[in-house]
Amino acid sequence: MTNGKEFLMKKYMMAFIVSIIAPLSIAYGATSGNSGKARSTTLYRRVGTTQKSRPASTNFYYNNQSGRKKYARTSGGAAPDTDRDVVTEKVYTNNRNYDTGSYGVDSYTAKSYTEKKQVNYSDYSQKKVVSQERKYFLAHPFFQPLKGRFGSVTDVAMAHGKFGFDLLNETTWDLVHLDSNGVAPQLSNHYPFNPIISGNAEANQFLIKQDFSFGLTDTVAVIAMGQYDSTKLKFTDWSTGDPDDVNSDNGLNVFGFGAQIRFLDLSDAIGMALFKYESQRDTADSLWADLKLGYKFDRTTLYLVGRGGYSWLKQKNTNYGFYLDDPSGDYLMLTYKRNVSDLFYAEGGMGVFSVLNKYFTVNAEAFFGNYDWHNQLTAKAAFGIQPFDSFALNVYASGVLYDSAEGQVKEYLNYDVNPVAYPSTTLVYREGDYKIKNYSEYKFGAQLILYF
Repeated sequence: MTNGKEFLMKKYMMAFIVSIIAPLSIAYGATSGNSGKARSTTLYRRVGTTQKSRPASTNFYYNNQSGRKKYARTSGGAAPDTDRDVVTEKVYTNNRNYDTGSYGVDSYTAKSYTEKKQVNYSDYSQKKVVSQERKYFLAHPFFQPLKGRFGSVTDVAMAHGKFGFDLLNETTWDLVHLDSNGVAPQLSNHYPFNPIISGNAEANQFLIKQDFSFGLTDTVAVIAMGQYDSTKLKFTDWSTGDPDDVNSDNGLNVFGFGAQIRFLDLSDAIGMALFKYESQRDTADSLWADLKLGYKFDRTTLYLVGRGGYSWLKQKNTNYGFYLDDPSGDYLMLTYKRNVSDLFYAEGGMGVFSVLNKYFTVNAEAFFGNYDWHNQLTAKAAFGIQPFDSFALNVYASGVLYDSAEGQVKEYLNYDVNPVAYPSTTLVYREGDYKIKNYSEYKFGAQLILYF
């Protein structure tokens, strides 16, 4: 028997996400004029969605056309009467940050790129002005900070889980009046109950999860996280008419740290791996590995995700499940598994991330996973708003589409102090089977994402 914290079989995915960028299409034109001894040349370069001699494109998210060239213009006049400009070509690596030369998440140029150069041949002085704006899509599932920069994700959410149950049978022992061998005498063995006792188990959580990441290099980042949660557990709607049983708990219940590596970043592909240690207070320690592979086109990334986890319980050879006790010392536990010391998890899925325009993004995911004692299919949808390079707000909702817990028969444990049904003893222990039905689970929340 466990001494009592509910061990929920859900995972919290750290989503440190990185957008992928690259150079955009450029159109340019030049005007020149000559007045006396002074000559000036002005070159305007504009980012557009239509490129001459190419099909029309709306690709402002990143460039997936390899070998696209950027142009710089220099004056070729060595003497005052030279009226000729030389256009030289500079080739920039796709997905490379213009200012630092490092791989980054430059994904949108929101206004014209203007370069002006004036040459006064009377004193051969030059002036150059470049106006440029770039945006990083922070809600991208492949986002991670570049070298020396920080990422922060504050996730505030509400989660709800509920399932109905039928108690199918019961065996009861008297823990006070032991026999000469120290064995508790059996008081009853009812199989099946008539009528069946039924009810609902319900969990509600308010969660605040904080993730920090720091770029050691442009492709490697360290991460740290902590989670505060306030949880209320209920047994409700008893068929016997009994009042609800309620428990609550709150505190900083989860923390973890790890590393994130972007091992692939090409014009049309991206890959990321995550390794993490996570500890849940009073319940378990876990190791997680996460692999993502994405294909980029236009303003969209399609990606596949695989995750695996191993947890070892802090109390060995114990039971875990839905647990609720009260001040009198009574408890009821609907176990998921008994006499276990470690657990395994695995899940795989796919997602799509797309940029609608320079302010709005959307993301959808579907996962199928095995969570030790049951399988589950979940779906998630998110909508992102990013008015600035360094700030984004991502709102999301997720829910269970299928769960193999439906109809499963598990064991329950009951510790009853001063049992009404057995006035001759002050403490009884019951075991029996229960059946799960009408399983449901959903979560909704918002993420505040900062990059600095």
